[in-house]
Amino acid sequence: MYQSGEGYHTYRIPAIVQSKKGTLLAFAEGREDRKDHGDVDIVLRRSEDQGKSWQNLQVIRDVGKHQAGNPCPLVDEETGRLHLFYCGSEVSEGAVLAGKGTREVYSLYSDDDGLTWSEPRNLSKMVKKEGWRWYATGPCSAIQIQSGKYAGRFVIPANHSIHFEGTDRKWEYRCHSLYSDDKGETWQIGSSSEVGASETQIAEVAPDLLIQDIRMQTHRKGVRAVRFSKDGGETWSPLEHDDSRLDPKCQGSIIALRADGAKPFELISTSLSSKGPRVNLTAYRSKDGGQDWSEIITLTKGPSAYSDLVSMEQGKIGCLYEAGEKDPYETILFTVFE
Repeated sequence: MYQSGEGYHTYRIPAIVQSKKGTLLAFAEGREDRKDHGDVDIVLRRSEDQGKSWQNLQVIRDVGKHQAGNPCPLVDEETGRLHLFYCGSEVSEGAVLAGKGTREVYSLYSDDDGLTWSEPRNLSKMVKKEGWRWYATGPCSAIQIQSGKYAGRFVIPANHSIHFEGTDRKWEYRCHSLYSDDKGETWQIGSSSEVGASETQIAEVAPDLLIQDIRMQTHRKGVRAVRFSKDGGETWSPLEHDDSRLDPKCQGSIIALRADGAKPFELISTSLSSKGPRVNLTAYRSKDGGQDWSEIITLTKGPSAYSDLVSMEQGKIGCLYEAGEKDPYETILFTVFE
């Protein structure tokens, strides 16, 4: 559905949600080259028939020669409003880490099912602590909690860098969460993880229990990690490494399939089942709240990378993911499985 070379040199960083009206909204970065920084726009394609066909590409955010990226959409199931969180910077990640530029965090919204979008709002003062340099939302979807004490709360997965002065350890990544109880008007910062955690996604495991599924950039890299929150993303348990799901330092996705009662919701995750190269995008299922996982399907055995999952109608799961024949960044594809 996104073919690199058609409109943009490269498409990367997929994120997908289903609106309250049933429309699928598939976001990505449209890049003028393969680099993570530079001229990067946020683009969108919509589907009103559950992914059978896709409308023409929309450019949601274009800041000229600079970057707007890491799209992280959220659906307000109460009002139908679509929110999109993203980050922007004028310099590369390395320059931001070196303190030679800043990384800002923004939000947009749509009240017409993604046809038009508001002007951006800068959230940086609310969501960044002093000393944090690098910052990224998602990349994937955010959630609105649907049950329990914190029902209605918005929760965004994010990560940041911390820095050490006067030591050999110059910086480390850590993940955190953001949460809002007033429809995104104001935001609070959830507790940070131990060092080494990078890109994440958050899902609702059960009433008053969240899971954060984590890419480990350093410190026990090579497998996924998780942590849990019992207070709606305000505080989190220590990291737990999951040896059953390999991961070669790559983003992954996790969603919950809602169920009635207090039992844990069924969880579906996608990540790369590989010790080295970015290949073998695999879907897993957990019926016990993320403690144990079983493989469902290998979506592709070839080159693949980032992905995002969406729960669709009639128990179907949609996956928007990067894949190609020679490298993972040739296309962004959409597939459906049960």
